[in-house]
Amino acid sequence: MDGKYIYGIINTGGESGPDFSGVESADLLHTIVHQNLGCVVSNYNGGEFRSMPKEDMVRYLLAHQMVVEHVMKEYTVLPVKFGTVLATPGEVRDLLSQGCFQFESALCWIQGKVEVEVAATWDTGQVLANISTEPEIVQAREAAGHKEQPTVGDRIQLGQIVKAAMDRHRDSYRERMIESLKSVAVDVRPNALVSDDLVMNVAFLVEKAGQEEFDSRVGQLDELFHDQIDFRIIGPLPPYSFATVEVTRPDPERIEEARLLLGLGKVISEPEVRKAYRHLAAETHPDRKPGDELARLEFARLRQASDLLIACCKGQAESGDGLLINISRLRDSEVLASSFA
Repeated sequence: MDGKYIYGIINTGGESGPDFSGVESADLLHTIVHQNLGCVVSNYNGGEFRSMPKEDMVRYLLAHQMVVEHVMKEYTVLPVKFGTVLATPGEVRDLLSQGCFQFESALCWIQGKVEVEVAATWDTGQVLANISTEPEIVQAREAAGHKEQPTVGDRIQLGQIVKAAMDRHRDSYRERMIESLKSVAVDVRPNALVSDDLVMNVAFLVEKAGQEEFDSRVGQLDELFHDQIDFRIIGPLPPYSFATVEVTRPDPERIEEARLLLGLGKVISEPEVRKAYRHLAAETHPDRKPGDELARLEFARLRQASDLLIACCKGQAESGDGLLINISRLRDSEVLASSFA
């Protein structure tokens, strides 16, 4: 696979772009500019990322993040999804042209802001000791203990009661932490809790000017939960969790499915897509059938089909075959995890 590997999008103001000195293999990095926007890229001649051994993919991911975070020192940077490769410089310029409005709007929104991740952990052994005296757990343990030979079902039930108690404590702590921090943040994105010792793993979008106040608020939480919770701050980072650009090529099968769902002909235009969507959405809107899960799913399918076809129409208008552009809340760690699911 040959092409241009894309790290991020910046507003260059018509200039050539960042100075990459200080970045390993800086000579391979350059900026492709279209009007005021630029893509930070490098030449790529390698295999498909999803077919790589995990160790190689992790190495590429770390290099990707190192470049984006270097660019962040000088520019507001809109991260591009890890593993994005376009074929030619011309196709990169088409991307900038096609997504110009989206990119400029997103760059304006994230300007002056950084991502800060807060991870909170507890000692699960200590937590288990603390909750072991709760009446429900004591009762379940005594009930199993009175039996000559507790069954597997007894043990499972006790385990479920203990887990439910831990989850209640974790949820209560996390709710208090997020409530305290979100008042000094612009946006919040909870991440998955991948281990039992994690109480909170949340990304916050924070104004650069307010980062000191945010760090102070984390310090207050650390004092409040002294000897119970350990806090770790990661950042400042680019807004990976709040505005990551995804670039994909149209899938003919998905386009055909969307076209049929909206009842459209072979040749479509953006106004036709919007008109068909409005008509069908009015008939299937969940508000007309409260509590109907099928209606909700059908409405979501219509919206996805409409978004896909509109993106295709815009892409074809800009560059002939077009690219699908989406700016979403996507972590590169999620991309990595999905590759090995």
